[in-house]
Amino acid sequence: MHRHLIVVGIAILLSACVAPDSDMESLGDRDSTAILPVAILDDLRPGEGDFAPDLVYVTDKARAASGSYDKILIDPMMYFAPLGQKRRLSSSDRQVLLNNFQILMARQLEKDFRLVQDPQPGTVRVQFAVLPATREPVAMDTVAMVARRDPNKEVVTESFASPLVHGADLLVEAEWTDAVTGEVLGATVDRHFGQRRFNGGELKSWADVNRYLEAYAQLIRYRLCRFRERTDCVAPGAPLG
Repeated sequence: MHRHLIVVGIAILLSACVAPDSDMESLGDRDSTAILPVAILDDLRPGEGDFAPDLVYVTDKARAASGSYDKILIDPMMYFAPLGQKRRLSSSDRQVLLNNFQILMARQLEKDFRLVQDPQPGTVRVQFAVLPATREPVAMDTVAMVARRDPNKEVVTESFASPLVHGADLLVEAEWTDAVTGEVLGATVDRHFGQRRFNGGELKSWADVNRYLEAYAQLIRYRLCRFRERTDCVAPGAPLG
């Protein structure tokens, strides 16, 4: 199918909406950030409407671009942890979480865009970071080990206990840049994988966790689809529904 420009999706991240009951702190009293440039933090704004990010930023270039981007480069997923706090997730669980997230995101985005492994003209680069909601300084702890383009690799689904049973409230940050110039095009912050409700105690297995990861990947694709004003957009369902 025709590959639609990816940058329009960045703008939908601006116009797509936050849940009305969003519990994000005000911009003046916000959570720590993992990857977002300091220069844009004061420009983050709450999203509006259903399926929006909690916070979003978009540049004028992203708004004005037309037909320039039809490819996407997904950097390896990263996990950040507070420097002075005990890790809530084991090292093996952090690795599985990121690997599964990488695979599921690639599977969704390759349905509409050409996935590439190297910067080239017409490519938007997206970087995702997962971190606990905290106001403490954070540092990168783990990075996904699967290849950037490996959507056919199997996700871990064994039924051993979920690593999120203690109710960690995880944030997902995303930064979108021009893959060639490095110019920032947009950014988003989503609490608990973009869902209105999140109870780690309900997640009994990796299969449950994967439903949250896949629902978030579907949410990103849906935002892009809505901005392109397509009529075949499928809204992501509740991951536990």
